[in-house]
Amino acid sequence: MSKKVIPVIVCLVVLLGIPSARTNAGQDTGNLVFNHNHTFTEVVAYLNDVVRDHSNIARLHVIGKSYLGNDLLVLEITNEKTGKGMDKPGFWFDGNLHASEVMGAEVCLHTIQTLINGYGVIPEITDLIDTRTIYIMPKLNPDGSDHYLTRPDSMRSSVRPHDQDGDGAKDEDPGEDLNGDGYITQMRVRDPEGRMRADKKDPRLLVRNEDGEKGDWTVYSEGIDNDSDGRYNEDGVGGLDINRNWPSRWQQEWIQRGSGLYPLSEPETRAVAEFLFAHRNVTGIVNHHMSGNFLYRPPTNRRFDPISGEEIPLPPEDEAIFQQFGRKYTEIINNQPVRTVVGRGAPPRLGAIWGVMIGWGYEHYGVPSWVPEMGSLAPFCDADNDGRASQEEMMKWNDEELGGKIFIDWKPFDHPQLGKVEIGGFVNKIYNSSTKSYTNLMCFPGEIFNDFLEKHTWWNLYLVAQSPLIHIKDFAAESHGSGFYKLTLKVENRGFLPTNVTQQALLNETAQTVKAELTLDGLEIVMGKPMISLGHIPGGDIYTSEWMVKKTGRTPSVSVRVISQKGGTASHTLYLK
Repeated sequence: MSKKVIPVIVCLVVLLGIPSARTNAGQDTGNLVFNHNHTFTEVVAYLNDVVRDHSNIARLHVIGKSYLGNDLLVLEITNEKTGKGMDKPGFWFDGNLHASEVMGAEVCLHTIQTLINGYGVIPEITDLIDTRTIYIMPKLNPDGSDHYLTRPDSMRSSVRPHDQDGDGAKDEDPGEDLNGDGYITQMRVRDPEGRMRADKKDPRLLVRNEDGEKGDWTVYSEGIDNDSDGRYNEDGVGGLDINRNWPSRWQQEWIQRGSGLYPLSEPETRAVAEFLFAHRNVTGIVNHHMSGNFLYRPPTNRRFDPISGEEIPLPPEDEAIFQQFGRKYTEIINNQPVRTVVGRGAPPRLGAIWGVMIGWGYEHYGVPSWVPEMGSLAPFCDADNDGRASQEEMMKWNDEELGGKIFIDWKPFDHPQLGKVEIGGFVNKIYNSSTKSYTNLMCFPGEIFNDFLEKHTWWNLYLVAQSPLIHIKDFAAESHGSGFYKLTLKVENRGFLPTNVTQQALLNETAQTVKAELTLDGLEIVMGKPMISLGHIPGGDIYTSEWMVKKTGRTPSVSVRVISQKGGTASHTLYLK
């Protein structure tokens, strides 16, 4: 892989910070205001507006239906006057695969808005849209996203009913908003044998007992024990995880909870996979998520040779790509780390991740694939700089900066099963019950919200500009007398990535070589073939090919078309004398 770096990248990162590309809280740019998390209905309306107002560069695809029958929408952005979308290097962005991780949709929308507002205004963005194709799916999981945004309870992924507690019933014990405040918080019950006690410094907070201490409270999630099993809210809406439903290293439910009946069993995952397989021009995948403030990259599990059983590292060329692009993420997104799950891949129950989209994107589809895990609140309230947001720090932030938005004061309530309880605590749309941490959702518009949107848009456009990009540097004819000509073709990859994109694609035998095809009028080939393979061209390199042709007509001409699955197409015509 060439070390050449496309200068446009530096320009993009600088230029995208100018006011015309920024989106401040409450500012209307491109008919979309980033002052809340957008519902699916709002996203549909916005995408239709984009296509209506920017039909020269935007098309909307319905790639399938969700479990509940919602359209699965992908916006394609490219200038078709400079070539069809499939004839250019492509890139895929999606958001909201997980229902509660709604900021991914906002980054997708912000990326769309930056592109359409920048076209014809910012030369570097104009060049991207003229030479590449960007596919953006803001709501990969519209059913789950809308459930999360419009109802009190939280959920992780698909709304398809699922038996999460193994009792044979599905979705029979969801959370209930008993006090009608719009949130599912916590219930605390006085209990001298309880595991929790009030914090000595701030009695609103509950802390776990230390050894030898007596407790004050037993704590439950707000709701009713609908199935009378002694547990609360353990089997809410859904339970399938459509980011464990991809074919790469898929495992059954007993190994990977929520994986589905079989790979791509869910309409959302199948529709995306089929779209990507029908659009082999895609050179990278970004699957936006929200938990922890880091960049997650392949391998998503340890790799072993099926014959020898030996562990297989990533090809060094691919590792170099992941490291270089990861460093750019770290540079742009406040020095956030880049992580894999290598080192904790076995045994399976100790943390391995199976059937993940970016694992499939790299191992099966053959392109660099990424999960920006956005949305940690730690950088904004981590007073002791330990890298996490403690509940004490969250409470201080709640009181001093947020006007009490994220904590509900404890108030008495008569529970039909538990008797007298108190309901309150941090709202469920902040607390991540899976990771037991206060680092899940960046749901407050303002400078924090917009800073995340803008920086992740920068990184998204950086990735788009790294694709291979085929260019005919020269196509010339040299007369050798008596009607004979030597044709010389020089094909340049002006991009950074090679035309195969990854070595994994070569191992999969999914990377098509670059081809050159001649169309002759009044000429015949005497040396060479009308279609030849140029192999794969590294970024920044030039490939030269020659033919000998003989004049057979009065006004001979020859056209060459260079075709690269990932690097686009280019053509040129010569008229000979």
